[in-house]
Amino acid sequence: MQTQTQTHDYWTATAIMAIPIQRTQVTLYDEDGSMYQGHVNERGEKHGQGTLKTGIYLSGIVGDDNSHLIKWTEFSGNWCNGLLHGHGIMRRMSSNGVAEVVHDGMWDTGVPIHE
Repeated sequence: MQTQTQTHDYWTATAIMAIPIQRTQVTLYDEDGSMYQGHVNERGEKHGQGTLKTGIYLSGIVGDDNSHLIKWTEFSGNWCNGLLHGHGIMRRMSSNGVAEVVHDGMWDTGVPIHE
């Protein structure tokens, strides 16, 4: 007696969706001084929970009165295939040295959603 198994697209897709996605936690450094700590997908793209912090830059000419000002941007939240997606907070260091929140809310493929 021979057993025949039929696979239906719905059940195959449902079974695949039920398998937990393996995400790897990494720390990535970019040439511009940016650092990402969080999860990536199988292609190495930011995917899942993570924090990206841009490099720290001195403002002004070294030795100038304003040369101590540093600027950076940080995004902490959800990523999907390399883009900000889902809930996240973007902060920016202002010229007076205080971190200000640029956007605290939802993102859609890299674009903040303003409600």
